[in-house]
Amino acid sequence: MSELFASPGALPMLLLVPLLWLLLRRSDANRERRLAGILGLRMRSLAGDLAKGQRRKRRRLTVIALLLALIALLQPQWGTRQSAVEQRGVDIMICLDVSRSMLARDIVPDRLRRAQREIRALAERTRGDRLALIAFAGDARLIVPLTKDIDSFCEMVDLTDPLSVRRGGTDLAAALETAIDALGTATGDHEVVLLITDGEDHAQLGLAAAEKCAQIGITVHCLGLGSVRGSKITLADERGESFLRSRSGEEVISSMDAPSLRKIAAATGGDFVDALSRNDPLVQLYEQRILPMARKAFADEQLRERRQHYQWPLLVAFLLWMLEFCLTDRRTSARRRP
Repeated sequence: MSELFASPGALPMLLLVPLLWLLLRRSDANRERRLAGILGLRMRSLAGDLAKGQRRKRRRLTVIALLLALIALLQPQWGTRQSAVEQRGVDIMICLDVSRSMLARDIVPDRLRRAQREIRALAERTRGDRLALIAFAGDARLIVPLTKDIDSFCEMVDLTDPLSVRRGGTDLAAALETAIDALGTATGDHEVVLLITDGEDHAQLGLAAAEKCAQIGITVHCLGLGSVRGSKITLADERGESFLRSRSGEEVISSMDAPSLRKIAAATGGDFVDALSRNDPLVQLYEQRILPMARKAFADEQLRERRQHYQWPLLVAFLLWMLEFCLTDRRTSARRRP
């Protein structure tokens, strides 16, 4: 029954039809008794069988019209159609690594500024999509919730730096879990996570978090920044520039961990892209993987819409009410008047 009607919860209202029929029958019986008490034996000749027949027809038309109107209210439906569903766009969670290793200059001008440039290019390419920004290092922080305000989003991207989070290091799991929380009740139909990092996962929990994303249905694409050979990490302050050193005093060399990022992407059905392998890597990833996924989801959603036919019983009910209005006792009596 729920498949036949869009509003099956209103089915009890059909009980109004027999209730109305009983009330009309009782009203007519009471009317005849009152007339019999007033007119006596003259009631049959004055009231007439024709008027009584007309009244019965009106009652039937009224009850049938009510039944059809209630059926229209239940919104009968059968068949399917491809309706013009407004596309909501894609929800893109961008997780940007802002750890100090992203200051390495094996990518010009450095990894972080190159990542910011790629994110801006992606934001300018999107149309109707929502973007969100998560900055992460040793922990993660939602900087920009999902928004269509591309200008404000790009301004916040440019302002993001290692001071955007409190803890140093690199925790990929914290970034992915923050993305899951920000997406809420996501199903993965039109949500995606872009993990932009050099891949140095100090906590080594990134793959487990990626598997959690896969269970929900969220795809994670990874953009790797840095070279395999690695680079020193340049720090700049008022005294000039220097290289980051470990506690033992040795200069830190940071390289991109491409194998780890490939595993994270593969665990969710996503892609790993080396930023040095192509021009505008995020834009290409968006056009080749993200847009086709969203279009398929909206096409499937259109096919599930049922075709409604409430207008036909409603039209017939209206015509019956008009016909009932024309069948009045007064017009019948007028025809009988000499």
